[in-house]
Amino acid sequence: MSLKNKHIPYGKHELDDEDIQAVINTLKSDNITQGNTVESFGQELAKYTGAKYGIAVSSGTAALHISVSSLGIGAGDEVITTPMTFCATANAVLYQGAEVKFVDIDADSLNIDPSLIEEKINDRTKAIIAVDFRGHPAALYTIKKIANRYNIYVIEDGSHSIGSTYKDGGKKYMCGDGQHADICTFSFHPVKHITTGEGGAILTNDEKLFHHSILLRKHGIDRQENMFSKKDRIGSWMYDMETLGFNYRITDFQAALGLSQLKKIEKFKARRREIVSYYNKHFSDFEELILPHENKSVESNFHIYVLQIKENPRFDRYDLFTHLQKLNYLPMVHYIPVHFLSYYKKRFGHKRGDFPVAERFYERAISIPLYPSLSDLEVEKVTKDIIKFIK
Repeated sequence: MSLKNKHIPYGKHELDDEDIQAVINTLKSDNITQGNTVESFGQELAKYTGAKYGIAVSSGTAALHISVSSLGIGAGDEVITTPMTFCATANAVLYQGAEVKFVDIDADSLNIDPSLIEEKINDRTKAIIAVDFRGHPAALYTIKKIANRYNIYVIEDGSHSIGSTYKDGGKKYMCGDGQHADICTFSFHPVKHITTGEGGAILTNDEKLFHHSILLRKHGIDRQENMFSKKDRIGSWMYDMETLGFNYRITDFQAALGLSQLKKIEKFKARRREIVSYYNKHFSDFEELILPHENKSVESNFHIYVLQIKENPRFDRYDLFTHLQKLNYLPMVHYIPVHFLSYYKKRFGHKRGDFPVAERFYERAISIPLYPSLSDLEVEKVTKDIIKFIK
């Protein structure tokens, strides 16, 4: 197929023979679920990020829900987060009967603006969910300091940011290491940096949160040897449900794919950054475009490449989006601000103008192709087609 007729999406997974064989080997084994591979995947994620504990679960949404639940957040509580995220971030709070309080974003990083957080904190506030949008780490160090002042939790929604790093005071930190968050969540959807088909993970340095999260992943059920008793004629069938949990288990063959993918994450990150450098070099001279910002203290994994189209008399985001569609691209917009979604407008009374920075970004944003298997020829074609349209 020529490049002219090939569909080029904004994001795509990359699987090789090693990944496929890892899944096949697990499918041929005795355990395709509830086996040791799932635990190994969690441990390797912890090792990679520098966190003490890692738990693999069925999705990034499951990871968020377990995180909110494990912190004891419920009815009457409030959680602060950003409207510039996928709805799962806020939904996880509502699942627990708590309320969501949105805070506008910083115009450069596109993450929650730390300077606006404290005005939303009150006696009901239990946590801040900081989203690493685009793979660019939120201002986690600053957010954690704010949280500590008010004795509230920080959840890092790292669905975009596995492999991203940031510096503070000259020291380098990795997203998910738990240094400036009580819990971090990852997503392994096919457009993410590594994939398990569907899947997610929870990272924490807190042993109690680790064990409680494991319980929540499997219905709140535990089985231990001290439950068995020859004297009382109770065998290894015995188990107990200690808390109200969920079925958020991931399969062993998904975990096997995750383990194989994790070995390649630095290669994937390097390729993404190569493509970003090429885009930045060729788009930087066009005054109609705002290129993705990267703080000097950050090394982003660049989950997505988002161009912003400045107001100009010739074209807008819709024009570029539909033009690329006609050329067989599959661009996307990340994201419709959560407070614009019907459910949130009806429930909380949100309206246009509530979070002007997030809204202005949304009205300008378009995500163009960025993934490791994007060839040099495809990268050149994307660039040329966009420049030709602009000129």
